[in-house]
Amino acid sequence: MLLSSFRAFVDESSAVRSGTRQEYLIGAALIPLEACDEIREQLRSLALPGQVKLHWTNESESRRRAIVSRISELAPMTVVVTHLSERVKKNERCRRKCLEALYHDMVGMEVFDLLLEDRSPSQNSRDREHIVALQGQGLDSRVRIAHQRGGDEPLLWIADVLLGAINSAALGEPAHLETLQETLMLRRRTVDSLES
Repeated sequence: MLLSSFRAFVDESSAVRSGTRQEYLIGAALIPLEACDEIREQLRSLALPGQVKLHWTNESESRRRAIVSRISELAPMTVVVTHLSERVKKNERCRRKCLEALYHDMVGMEVFDLLLEDRSPSQNSRDREHIVALQGQGLDSRVRIAHQRGGDEPLLWIADVLLGAINSAALGEPAHLETLQETLMLRRRTVDSLES
């Protein structure tokens, strides 16, 4: 599958799955470059007056239904990589495992341009150091990452909503994920993820 004119918009989530386990999730929405402006505007129209960005955890159930319905109509292609582990206080290692898997998946789809949601300057720097290290170990040198605040880039909201729907499904509310299922072209765990 050739997706060379696509850009990936990437967000993350971490959720407790049991008394002893947690799951780190990385989601990506793959958007054709020529459709970015139009989809961006359609997503922006979903925000309430004064709302900087859509964020799953802050939305009411009725808003979630409306947002999920609209995103499913926009039909982005989405990818999710997860890592199930024992509960830990810091999950940067889990993030690196998920991102490494995502980068390789993106190379396989010929998507080399990824925009990650901005975190702190030191965390963003660690993301950049990580990809340089992976490229030193053989990851395609064409893969490029950048960071942007979620409030400044509505296309990052798609991954946030998808991961929120997955977390809702894990809590026994599968309807949102069922609505988004047709957008999900790949969902997998990292190689050394625990089994659920």
